[in-house]
Amino acid sequence: MFLALWYYFRGYVMIKVNGFAAERFMNMLSYRGVYLWDVESDGAGVRLKVPMGSMDMVSMCAEKTGCRLEVQRYGGFPAKAHRFKGRQVLTAGVLIFAAGLYLLSSFIWVIRVEGNDRVAVEDILTYCQELGLKPAAWKRGVHPEEITKELLVQFPDISWVSVGIKGTDVTIKIAETIEKTEVLDKETPCDVIANMDGVILKITAERGTPMVKEGDVVKKGDVLISSEVLIGLEGEEQHVDYVAAEGTVKAKVWQQLTEELPLTYEEKIYTGETKTNKILSFWGKDADFIHPSMDDAKADVEVLFEKDLALGDFKVPISIKKEQYNIYILESRSRTVDEAKAELEETLRNKTEQCLGPYGTIEKIEVHFEEYTDCVRAKGQAVLTERIDEKRKVEKGRDAVDGTDRENHATGQ
Repeated sequence: MFLALWYYFRGYVMIKVNGFAAERFMNMLSYRGVYLWDVESDGAGVRLKVPMGSMDMVSMCAEKTGCRLEVQRYGGFPAKAHRFKGRQVLTAGVLIFAAGLYLLSSFIWVIRVEGNDRVAVEDILTYCQELGLKPAAWKRGVHPEEITKELLVQFPDISWVSVGIKGTDVTIKIAETIEKTEVLDKETPCDVIANMDGVILKITAERGTPMVKEGDVVKKGDVLISSEVLIGLEGEEQHVDYVAAEGTVKAKVWQQLTEELPLTYEEKIYTGETKTNKILSFWGKDADFIHPSMDDAKADVEVLFEKDLALGDFKVPISIKKEQYNIYILESRSRTVDEAKAELEETLRNKTEQCLGPYGTIEKIEVHFEEYTDCVRAKGQAVLTERIDEKRKVEKGRDAVDGTDRENHATGQ
C-alpha cells in the first residue's frame, strides 16, 4: 500500500503485455527490482502498472522475451499536474481554493450542547463566548481543559463536562446534578394570605389559627390562617407562639371579561401558485441575490430545507436555504350577529380556561352582548372556584422565635 502511494506521487504507466512469455516478462522485471502492481489478465494479455521511470527497463525485457507492449495511459500526480500546464488561471484557482479550505478548517464554526435539561443552552454558549469559544474562533486558541473547569465552576447544576473538537465542530457534553427535592419549611413563621378577592367556600387549617370562615368576603392580602397560635389551657397562663401556617382555602371568585369581534373581516385564500427561492448564508447573514418576482403578491414563506455546507468533517460557514412562497389573496368576508356571538362566547371560555389555576373550576360564565353597526362586543363575568391561599413570611414571628420581641399574653377568669 505504501509503495503504491509512493509510486502514485512519482507517476506510473499502465501497460498491456501481449505474448506467450508474459509471465517470464514479469519475472524478469521483478528480478531487476521493478515494482509491479494492479496485475490482471486482459484477454490474451496482461495489464499492469509500472513506475514511470522504469520504461527503459520494461522495453528491454519485452524485447528479450518477445512480448509486445502497449502503453494504455499515464497516471499519478505528474500526469495530473501535466494537464494544468499552460492553465495558470485554473491552477491558481485550485491552489487558492485549497488554501482557503485549509484556512477555514482552522476555525470553529459549529458549537453543540448535549445533555442539558435545567441549564439553558443560551447561558452555556454566552459564557463559552466569554471564554473565547465561539463561531469563527481560532482552533489553536481554544483550550478544552480550561473551558471544562470554568463551566463546572460557573454552573453549580453541572456535575460533569466534556468539550470535544472534531473538525470544525465543538460538542459540549454535560451531565447535570440530581435536582434537589423541595423541602417544606415548617420552622419559619408565616401566614396564609389571600392572593385574590373572593368569598370563602372552604378552609382547612393544618397549622395556625383560622381567621375567616365560610361565607366571609376577603380581599387580596387578607390573612386567612394566622401564624399566631395561643398556647395554654383555658383558665391558666397562656402565651402566643408563632408557627409556619399551613392549609388550603377555596373561594368563589369573579373574573371580568371583554372581547370584541368585527362583522366584516379579510380571509386568506391560497391560489395554489407557489414560487421557490434559494438563499446562501455567509456567517449567518443571508445573501438573497436572486429573489423571485412577486409583483406585489402576498405570500406566506415556508422553509423547505436548510443545510450547512461541509467537506467531510470540515464545515464551512456557508449554508443554503430553500424557501417556498405560498401566494394568497385577501377576500372580504362577513359574519352574522349570531355567528359573532357564538365565536365571542367560545373566545371568552377559552380565555377563562387559560387563566384558570390547576385546582380551579368554572362554575358559570354570564355574557352580555352589545351590538353595533360594524361589530359585536361581549362583556362577561366568569364565576370560578379557586384556591386563593398563599404563604407570606412574618417578620414579627421570626423575631418571636428568636426571642427578641416576644410578648406573653396571660388570660384568666
